[in-house]
Amino acid sequence: MHAKDADLAEALTKRLDGETIAAAAYARVDTALGPARMLTPLGNYLIARPAARAAAKKMTAETDIPLDAAVVFGISDGALHVWAADPMLNRVGDHLGRIPLDRIASIRVASGKTWQPVTIGMADGKSVELEGRGPIHAVAAEFDKRKAA
Repeated sequence: MHAKDADLAEALTKRLDGETIAAAAYARVDTALGPARMLTPLGNYLIARPAARAAAKKMTAETDIPLDAAVVFGISDGALHVWAADPMLNRVGDHLGRIPLDRIASIRVASGKTWQPVTIGMADGKSVELEGRGPIHAVAAEFDKRKAA
């Protein structure tokens, strides 16, 4: 499925049974080889993406957050859903899983340009650091609304 940032939440809601995605955003794992994305699409797919996929696999093992080199995060009333993605092509892949909101302590987004640093803190004290595209602020805001309720 292809979906631009503004259409993600609506498109992902149609893919879930009975859950509404309030906000969604593309995110990616950054590594030391991340600048290879700037070289060419081949730099992205042959260098940066495999390094990010390996880092994501390690993060998943440490935190139980299902990750890939790039993902889409979508927040519903009860969970943070994760899909595999290719942000370069605005493509959403398979649903990797869901994290119940009660297992998440915080979602913090720092300011940035196109991609902003995102930290997802878990209730057990572990965390993951990623980069999220523009609407990632809306995902964090929706999380904060649900935690306050």
